[in-house]
Amino acid sequence: MYHDLKLYNKLFGGCGLASFIGLVGYEAYRTYSAVSNLVDTRVLDIDRKRPDYIYIKHHIYRQSLQEQLEQEKENSRLVNVVVQPFGKWWKALKHSVAWRLLKIAQEGEQSDRLKAIKQLALIDHLKDWDFQHLAQLCDAQTAVSLARSNCDSRWFLPPRQYGVEKSAHEVLASIKGLIEKLAPDRCAEYALEHTFTSHQIKEPVGDDVVDHRLYVSRFENEQLKQALNALVHLTTVEENCRKIIEAGGLMELIEVEKLYSDNIDMKLTLARIIANLSVHGDRAYDFFASGWINILSKWQKDVDMRMQVTTDLTLSNLDRDDPNSFSYEYNVYPLYPKGRRKNKPDVDVIFVHGLLGGVFVTWRQKDLKPQAASLLEGIASSNDEEILTLQPTPPKSHPSISDTATKELIQALQEDEPLSSEWSVVFPDLPLLADEKYTSPGVRKNFEGRYSVSGEKWLQEPLGDESIGRSYCWPMEWLPKDFPNIRVIGLNYESSLSQWSASGCPCEKYDGKLEKRAAEFLKKLARSNIGQDRPVVWVGHSMGGLLIKSIMNQAAASEDPAVRRIAQNSRAVMFLGTPHRGSAIAKLKQHTSALVWPSVEVRELEENSLHLLHLNKTFLKTINQLPKKPEIVTVCEGSATALTSFKLPLHIVTEKSARLDEGDFYLSKEDHLNLSKPMCRQSFLYQRLISTIWCAMQSAKEAGESEEEHGSGRSKTAESGKRSSSVFSDVYRKLGQLDRVFNVFL
Repeated sequence: MYHDLKLYNKLFGGCGLASFIGLVGYEAYRTYSAVSNLVDTRVLDIDRKRPDYIYIKHHIYRQSLQEQLEQEKENSRLVNVVVQPFGKWWKALKHSVAWRLLKIAQEGEQSDRLKAIKQLALIDHLKDWDFQHLAQLCDAQTAVSLARSNCDSRWFLPPRQYGVEKSAHEVLASIKGLIEKLAPDRCAEYALEHTFTSHQIKEPVGDDVVDHRLYVSRFENEQLKQALNALVHLTTVEENCRKIIEAGGLMELIEVEKLYSDNIDMKLTLARIIANLSVHGDRAYDFFASGWINILSKWQKDVDMRMQVTTDLTLSNLDRDDPNSFSYEYNVYPLYPKGRRKNKPDVDVIFVHGLLGGVFVTWRQKDLKPQAASLLEGIASSNDEEILTLQPTPPKSHPSISDTATKELIQALQEDEPLSSEWSVVFPDLPLLADEKYTSPGVRKNFEGRYSVSGEKWLQEPLGDESIGRSYCWPMEWLPKDFPNIRVIGLNYESSLSQWSASGCPCEKYDGKLEKRAAEFLKKLARSNIGQDRPVVWVGHSMGGLLIKSIMNQAAASEDPAVRRIAQNSRAVMFLGTPHRGSAIAKLKQHTSALVWPSVEVRELEENSLHLLHLNKTFLKTINQLPKKPEIVTVCEGSATALTSFKLPLHIVTEKSARLDEGDFYLSKEDHLNLSKPMCRQSFLYQRLISTIWCAMQSAKEAGESEEEHGSGRSKTAESGKRSSSVFSDVYRKLGQLDRVFNVFL
């Protein structure tokens, strides 16, 4: 009995223990489940790599997969197995060459740098990422050199945040801040007062006055245009340029460029500001760091020639590594050459326009349409937002001949019988009168036919080619075809007929004599190295001829040898309708003068003015005292010019006033406005200018040869002693070049 009880106790104890263990296990499971729901333990496996799947529709990419298989089969062929490694090696070699050339351009000697830049400018086969990498390795001077070499635009990094544009209100505020930093400059204060002053309209309401303010947002574009025009004037001062650049003005001007990238008028104004900022000091790094080199490289390829010329001026000022580069100040435009050149120019040809003219107004090819009836209308049309393109624009008919009878004759000759050397074609603008008693034999020899050209040469002029449009600046486009190693300069200045039409800052208004303006140009020309080791040929239209005479007078009397050489190397002057003794239309009656209020320029051109007569007398004395008397060519208008809307015909410069009693004199059949606009390259005016330039170059060459012969007797002994050493120096120089070449590729 006792034994059975003990057995039951053990049985019940085992069941209780099993139940307790089961209960504890169940509670543990519940606790674990609750905790698992609160904490996501998968975060512990975040670093574990799991397979990712992208499900695509096979029928959409079937063609791509098939092309990939075909490409793999093509690569597995025997020819590609051999060629493909060579192609990879060639690509790597091209990349390596570009990098090595860039290193030479940055660290080599000057002659090696110039050659390396020339080769880098030819590279256009690299990928975009290659150009981006190379652009990051470029320094400021290398970037400027590449930009002047007309290279691929991918060589330059874009400005920072170039894709983000500010509003016109923000840009206007930043430009205003730049002008405020120029205070206490009186021109800056004038610009702030007349450009950014808030306009108010006061309206009385009972005893109170209500102000209606015209906020800036309504006039932002016009105010920004006025502010930029003020900056063009303010940046002609070196101290103002320094303040603007130090204040981050280049970055602020980039915002203007982004805002008005399609507005040619605003772009031209902005380009003039940038050109002025590049004149003083070495500013290459400032332009490079701000991203302006990228923008300038694009402006170089702009369709408007004014943008191209202004951009070339800026890059030439920034380029300090080119031995054949020059600096150009405000209103001195380098029309040719563009970019870097191998040699110094053989001759400098300088064009100076007249009253109300301009570089791209006075020196245009003669228009196909009837000439503008009004002088004022002609100038007004030039101020419109017109694109002056170098690309050919198709005209309606014969682009070079405007005379109907001449066109019909040429067309008949070309249809019936081709012109040959037996034919002789007279120049379209044959002068009515020619007095050539002063012409030198060299001029007569070079001036083929003097008034005509052979039929074969005439047909070289594309008279009937409608794909070639007229030139907006014939000195820039025509002269380089006859003289590839020439430098063409255009001087530009503002002028007006009346004080009423004068605008801008009061200090911009011409309030001095003609000598004051000539002195300013003389200083700028000396900075541009005009006439230092080459002949100078001057071409002046109307009042531009008076400026040339004053410039030469002051240059000859200067104590600075560099300035004096400008006059001494002046070999020819061509006057086109220059009023040496004034003009009758400049002398107005007293009541008319009070109404019109003529400008200072007009008053200086009065007929028989004592000032002009003294200038003329001094000029004749100056050219006779020069070591080599320059050739003088005078062309006078032979027909009246239709002025004003009433088409009143007037002779602006009479034959008596245009005669200089020196050199050759021609009476043209053209009026005063068309006197500087030849019909074509075979016109009399252009051919006479070519003859003048050729004789000037020959005269300078003969003078140089005579100086060499004079000094050859003294240098023969020294040359014989140096001859042996020069041979060894050439050998060492060649070995040094070979060593540098091998070091580049090893």
